[in-house]
Amino acid sequence: MSIANKTILADIGKQIRIRREELSYAQNDVANMTGLTINTVASLEKGKGATLNNFLLICRALEIQPKDIFKSDISLEPLYNLPPESKRRIEITQKLDNLVYNSDFFNSPKRVADVIKELDTEKSDSNKFSVYLTGYCKEGELEYIKEGNIKKYTKKKNGG
Repeated sequence: MSIANKTILADIGKQIRIRREELSYAQNDVANMTGLTINTVASLEKGKGATLNNFLLICRALEIQPKDIFKSDISLEPLYNLPPESKRRIEITQKLDNLVYNSDFFNSPKRVADVIKELDTEKSDSNKFSVYLTGYCKEGELEYIKEGNIKKYTKKKNGG
């Protein structure tokens, strides 16, 4: 766990303990109201072992709106970068979405090879693109016609 998260969880635990004490509840009272063990309540107050479910149970018992616990913004910077293959997949998916939803590219039937050429990507990706394009067909955005072994994808005609 990152130091930043440990600090945030410790602060959440402290706020929960303060609220529990304001209500004159013992940890045992909170345990009885939530179905959690005293150890779980104590751990959460120390900023440890918190699950989202346990957090919500305690918020209900202590009449705390969860949003009130998060008074300060937290850094939304991920601890680790996406691997290059994930970044590439996301970029390709965004480009393909743009072709399907925001262009007239599929107004005439297109083969997977046409899509790969249009997006300037590698031929080795053709299986991935077949899967992606089939997904758009299932969504009802595209349809395909088969000419021999070749599928050609086109915008689905509405209303027929």
